[in-house]
Amino acid sequence: MYRLILRTAGAYNIAFGIWAALWPQAFFDLFELDPPRHPQIWACLGMVVGLYGLVYLLAASRLETAKPLIAIGLAGKVLGPIGWAISVRSGEWPIRTFTLVSFNDLIWWMPFALFLLEGTRLGARLRGLAPFICAGTNALAALALLLILKPGTEVEADLTRRAAYIAEHLLGWRAGWLLWYAAAATLLGFYAWWAARLPRQSIGIAAWCLAAVGIASDWTAESLYIGWLPAQLDSIQRLGTILTGGVANGLYSVAGAILTLATPNLPRSLLVLAWLTWVFGFGLSAAAFAGHVAGMVAAAAGLMPLFCLLACRIGLQLRS
Repeated sequence: MYRLILRTAGAYNIAFGIWAALWPQAFFDLFELDPPRHPQIWACLGMVVGLYGLVYLLAASRLETAKPLIAIGLAGKVLGPIGWAISVRSGEWPIRTFTLVSFNDLIWWMPFALFLLEGTRLGARLRGLAPFICAGTNALAALALLLILKPGTEVEADLTRRAAYIAEHLLGWRAGWLLWYAAAATLLGFYAWWAARLPRQSIGIAAWCLAAVGIASDWTAESLYIGWLPAQLDSIQRLGTILTGGVANGLYSVAGAILTLATPNLPRSLLVLAWLTWVFGFGLSAAAFAGHVAGMVAAAAGLMPLFCLLACRIGLQLRS
């Protein structure tokens, strides 16, 4: 699993480096920024990022000696968002560039940190708690959706009132979606924990890969919510609903169904709970694609408590 993650990090960094080096204007066009006076600086930054990719590929091939390399990588991925926050605070960059640090930096924090904790008591403890951390984080995110985010979502049919609520509650709005960032990350950690306990781990890794594609879609949507709204509310929020409720949730549900099928000797009550969870998950995905707000509300209301309960039950059932 770590080799797969590090190879993915390497491929991503190399691809980003090539994009930034060969098309230095593209990033500024994508995020509607003023063109840089010296695009060569951005191109050089792309080359540095690409070199990090080679380091991650080297680490993937030599896991036993990779910790110093990953420690340097994680340090860079912590310093990157700090520099970004300073740029946003000073007004040099808009917050809509949050998508950049989401995928360049934040998404790698958890796997890199867990790799560095391998072989320690803390690392073993965190791995053992993965299902319960996932359940707790997703429960908090669901509460945030209900208590904080709901008036700014498509549940409120009036676009003007929706936009006004987001503008008046920007701090809570962004914090709520950051909690959903954490919920998706812990779900991926839970699926990795589950996959490691299957007789055929290749099936588990395949399911985890589907969920990993899901989190990319999920975080893209949530970064749009954090960085772009309430501007262009109608078009961006609809795109976000398709990405997070439709694509991401559908992939999470498919991955969960695969993990369920590949897990032997689950009690009947746990199987019923699992399949009921995935049915609600598929229902939410279908409603999101169709733009059926009432269907999304009903499916989410069933999915979230069932999923949190399922994570805890699986954690108890498969703990070693």
